[in-house]
Amino acid sequence: MMGFAAVSACLFLSGCGNAFQASSLEAGVPTLNVQGEGKIEAVPDEALVRFGVTSDEKTLAKAYEDNSQKMNLVIDVLKKDGIESRDIKTSSYTVSPIYPRDETGRQLPGKPSAFRVSQELSVKVRDTSATGRIIDKVISGGVNTFSGIQFSSSRMDELETEARVKAAKDAGSKASALAEAMGVKLGRLIRVSQSSYRPYPVNKMLAYDMSMARSAVPQVEAGSMEVTATCDAVYEIIQ
Repeated sequence: MMGFAAVSACLFLSGCGNAFQASSLEAGVPTLNVQGEGKIEAVPDEALVRFGVTSDEKTLAKAYEDNSQKMNLVIDVLKKDGIESRDIKTSSYTVSPIYPRDETGRQLPGKPSAFRVSQELSVKVRDTSATGRIIDKVISGGVNTFSGIQFSSSRMDELETEARVKAAKDAGSKASALAEAMGVKLGRLIRVSQSSYRPYPVNKMLAYDMSMARSAVPQVEAGSMEVTATCDAVYEIIQ
């Protein structure tokens, strides 16, 4: 009788949220489902900065030359500031014609009036406190497009493991507390599954006037990030 009451009580509680559920899942054996949650907050220690150089010239050769010279200078600036080659990646490189347009913006027929060469870099900064300085230097060095900053952690695997362990402990605590409250005993652990959520790197859009490059260094704050995990456990209820 107690077993039936326990199952009924759990079914009632499941209507109040996803934390507790109970049903006869395993061949008629009364079971208790719990979901544990684990959250780990961390301060990002890496920044991925995306910026580039766009060159518009009347000839493709001139656009290519201008873009190559400016981007090579930017890469030299990065390396002189301690950024390693492994942390500098060309994320995009495009070449496109520019056609004349009328006052309404409609493209006019004929040959291109100019050519555009664009190159973007993704640079990993392993010291987030240096992010503002790096941005200032590359803009001073010739960068004229800026896509943003993403903050993340080099300890992501470790943080995810910590969150999973915390979620498993939370599931066990919830199951024990609920069983005690209803006057039943937990039997064997029938099934367990886990999932985790790695937060997308914190994206910071930076408003930065190119004309300020030589007079002001932007303050860039990494903030914090949260890694979460859940653990779904199914316990047998002993009647």
